Amino acid sequence: MWQDFQLSWTPDDYHGISGTVIPHDRIWLPDIMLFNAYKLDYMDKAFPAYVMSSGHTMWIPHVRATAICNFDLTHFPYDTQVCELKFGSWTYNDNTLNITHFDLPRVDTSSFLSHPEWNITETTAKKNIKKYPCCPELYGDITYTITIKRLTPLYTRAFATPCVLLALLIPLMFLVPVESKQKTNLGIGIFVCLSVLLLMFEMTLPSAFSALPKIAMFYVGAMVLVTVCLIVTTITSSIWYHSPSTPMPDCMKRFFVDCCGRIVCVSTTSHYLMNTAEVSMTHIHDGGSDGDGADKVQMMHMSRGQGVAAEWRALTLVIDRLLFIVFLAISIVLSVAIMG
Repeated sequence: MWQDFQLSWTPDDYHGISGTVIPHDRIWLPDIMLFNAYKLDYMDKAFPAYVMSSGHTMWIPHVRATAICNFDLTHFPYDTQVCELKFGSWTYNDNTLNITHFDLPRVDTSSFLSHPEWNITETTAKKNIKKYPCCPELYGDITYTITIKRLTPLYTRAFATPCVLLALLIPLMFLVPVESKQKTNLGIGIFVCLSVLLLMFEMTLPSAFSALPKIAMFYVGAMVLVTVCLIVTTITSSIWYHSPSTPMPDCMKRFFVDCCGRIVCVSTTSHYLMNTAEVSMTHIHDGGSDGDGADKVQMMHMSRGQGVAAEWRALTLVIDRLLFIVFLAISIVLSVAIMG
């Protein structure tokens, strides 16, 4: 609404008429524009204007405006964005066109429709007077600052929760028995799921953004953890099937098997390790011998080899359980960081 004194009249001189409707192309219209507009679509510009006897004129065209705002997606999808809408005249300076807001700094949002993704948390309006390098006059504008908060339930269910669950599955790779040969399958399955989720997540983001979202870095970090797990799994598998003819160095045995083994409850005399070592030693026995002496020597070699194999497998279990604790702590910290 604006006031044009050239359109004012005395109602008593015109049979008490205090207002009338006039086609918008028959009167002067202020060139108020959205300065930071990306696109303006006038859906229907043929709406007439309502002119009152005081010269106050109201014209409400049907316009769809797309504004340019800088979004910070660092905390996506738990982000809050601030967008400024700057309205002013391209032609008239502040002395010619006095642009004002009805009730600074309050903004009436009662007619706003609810949005499924965003919620308006704060709105303010402020008048600015600025001198541009091109012109000696001062130009005024009204800047509306709108603070919006993203509604997160959909994104939490679609992206955050699956990623956290997959991250918590990563440490479980170290609890899968080596002889089951399913560690690699589990790791590759987690990696594929993370890749698909990351691709879907990328499709929901704008084509350009200033900062990489934390949840995207969480996806990449989880994929790095899976890659490290697969590399370690390959190494521990080779240790598990280590040749029993090569004894373990004493320093390694004292630190990993004896010291760390007690912490993670692994012993070379456990029934599980002795049984698996005994199975691996069956290839030494040919099924026949020339006498009792040969049988005794062969049994001594098998017993000694069984003990060495149990030590190497105990080392594998110690490494797996230690890494399970480490990777579980890392996964929990990353999950808390992304959900917080």
